[in-house]
Amino acid sequence: MQFTPTSLTPQPGLLETTRPGLKLPFAFLGGALLGLSTPGFDQAFLAWLGLVPLLVLLRGARNTFEAVCTGFTFGFGYYAVALSFFAGLNPLRWMQIPDILGYQLIFLSWLLEAAHQALLIALFSFFVYHLPVRPGFLPHFRRPYYPYILTLPVIWVFIMWVVSPSPIFMSIPICQLAYSQARNLDLIQIAALGGSAAVDFLLVMVNCAIASIIIETTPLVKKLSERADQLNPKAGMISDLAISMLVIAAVSGWGEYRLMALNEAQKPEKAIKQNPESPPVPVAIVQGNVSIEEERFKTISKEEFKSRYQELSTALGAALLVLPEGVVTAEQDQAGLRDALKKIVQSEKKEIIYGTVEPLKEGYANQAKIISPYNLKNDSYIKQKLVPFGESIPINLVYQRIPEELREKIPASKERFIEDKSARLLNSGYGKVGIAICNEIVYPSLVSDEVRKGASLIVCLANLGWFHNSSLGKQFLACATFRAVENKRYLILCTNTGISSVIAPTGVLLSKSYGLKRGILLDTVQFIYSKTPFCRMRWL
Repeated sequence: MQFTPTSLTPQPGLLETTRPGLKLPFAFLGGALLGLSTPGFDQAFLAWLGLVPLLVLLRGARNTFEAVCTGFTFGFGYYAVALSFFAGLNPLRWMQIPDILGYQLIFLSWLLEAAHQALLIALFSFFVYHLPVRPGFLPHFRRPYYPYILTLPVIWVFIMWVVSPSPIFMSIPICQLAYSQARNLDLIQIAALGGSAAVDFLLVMVNCAIASIIIETTPLVKKLSERADQLNPKAGMISDLAISMLVIAAVSGWGEYRLMALNEAQKPEKAIKQNPESPPVPVAIVQGNVSIEEERFKTISKEEFKSRYQELSTALGAALLVLPEGVVTAEQDQAGLRDALKKIVQSEKKEIIYGTVEPLKEGYANQAKIISPYNLKNDSYIKQKLVPFGESIPINLVYQRIPEELREKIPASKERFIEDKSARLLNSGYGKVGIAICNEIVYPSLVSDEVRKGASLIVCLANLGWFHNSSLGKQFLACATFRAVENKRYLILCTNTGISSVIAPTGVLLSKSYGLKRGILLDTVQFIYSKTPFCRMRWL
């Protein structure tokens, strides 16, 4: 009797025998498809399976270089779509740049930032390729040690939520996978426990469960190793997917319960009874809709600018008015806009929070200030996170290589902005207000730090006029939604050109303005004092 020896090494699949040049286009297309899940394209369901092509391709990679190239190409496709709001920068005539050159600069900036962000997914791919993993949820004391469906989400969360927002990487993490689920209110309630990263973890976990089915049932790639739970491959992959679905169902069920409980508690007729210290406060968001062209070409005079905001801010049935980022500059101060706002405060006995850019000794300060009839201290906040090339020069070596003619047109070349080292809360007559100016809303730790210091309302001031009518407004809205849920705070998003909104602590959009429209958004908010588990955990 003869026995045929059986190799314990998994047999190579079809993708391992295929040239990388044939696989990379599929990686790019897979990334671009996942990019459609981002706010603005609103195909949120793609986030639940959009990573599967990358995971399968990585399993079929023959070496480290191919795995990293696959991840970079996939990431480039994803961010090329997700960062499509760069196209909204056009035209750049307000920077004195001709249209033909403007198109080229915008396209180049778009590609460079997509490539920069794609390095994150290349790093993820490096770890996935080298880490010894086995299918399922259970680890093992022998190599391969790590469970596929739990380890990959942990790596993803570390790279996207620790590496990406770090000063070393110099990223503005606005295209996170979790933000695609901003309207999935039941699911995103988990952010109150583990932050937006918890939503990312769940999304990647489901992607891994689906990818493991393809890996085990098709000849595309080599199979994963033996399972630690000793289930056969088919039963194991079905149980993995079932467990993943049960986890999602449990999270969504808890989220639905939390949503109902908070919505009931926040009804105006019940709010005072349940939280006497948190009465409903009427607010008005002033959206002046001053375009970047009007501002830079001076097609709107200082007097017209002042009149526009003065008319919009007068005789409103609100105790708190909010005006957008940079509405009061040195020029507008000369025109009397600040004095006009002070007169409104004194005559109507209300508070106004507004954005201002002021020259200080060290440089310009992008600030938020409050004018209150109660004469409270701590009336200003200075921005902590500056926009690269808009307000700061991140790498001087790169900056020096830019042609001098173009260098002079970069806003940060003419105006040196300073940044604060810690958060300063604004004191309102109703409680303390935490401020986020423009891109600061995408940093969860920055906002939660303000809440830990006592902020009971969050206000985000922004001027998105640079990007015209792009998807950036929707992406900001998604980020703001998560900050509200993470911290269980009402959040006021006030932008110059829209979208402005009032967001409940559950992520519900209580009211929302139209983009590129001038007007007032009226609603009510509460100053809340309790803290979520996410807010209490400083390391998240």
